[in-house]
Amino acid sequence: MSTDPHTELGTFLTAYEAQRLATVLQAGGTTGQALKEVHATRRSEVKRLLTAAKIGAEHRDGSIAVLRAIAGARAVRTAITPVWTMPGVEATTGRLTSEAQRIIDDARMSIVCSSFNFTPHSGMWTALKNAAARPGLSVTVYLDAHASSPANVAAHLAKAAVFRTLALFGGHQPLVNHAKFIVVDRAITLLTSANFSYSAENTNVELGLLVHDTNLAASIETLMRSKHGILYEKVS
Repeated sequence: MSTDPHTELGTFLTAYEAQRLATVLQAGGTTGQALKEVHATRRSEVKRLLTAAKIGAEHRDGSIAVLRAIAGARAVRTAITPVWTMPGVEATTGRLTSEAQRIIDDARMSIVCSSFNFTPHSGMWTALKNAAARPGLSVTVYLDAHASSPANVAAHLAKAAVFRTLALFGGHQPLVNHAKFIVVDRAITLLTSANFSYSAENTNVELGLLVHDTNLAASIETLMRSKHGILYEKVS
């Protein structure tokens, strides 16, 4: 690992964190106020790295410039890759199971995902449980109220936030949650036709798009969060 404090800071910070730190400092905030924009489990290490690199309110203009540069360097440009599921070795441009596993294993800050069906035979069953157990990583799952057995999923993912669909006002049946996606670190989105099930991940013909776009990822997270208590309720 590099001993240069700026290199260490640039390696550790996400684009989102660097951008938020710079924004608070530019608005006249203190270093302590800026650090509140960083997740609590990562805050002490970020504080150490900022101090080592002499980044903070005491050197405001230079610090803002460095943090903006880190945010720009860490930001992911829009890129779209097809991800297939096909029986056998027919899929030659990417495999859904391995790609989903890879982005979940690489997550550093957050995972937000949605599925119609979610079964114990899915590769996501173990991957999300392991991810939710990692310190500093938040996991949020949105599920169909009937198809996915949300209570069982919530029991399995005890350290994750699991939500299920609600009935609209005056309705008798919960909405159908047919959105299928995985968003990682507000930067990477896997949009897919596949449910979280063995057949969808291994034997069906399914197509997904792996999209590297911070604006898209953030907008999906924000929209889903805004529907808490309206379209979704947390499973207790």
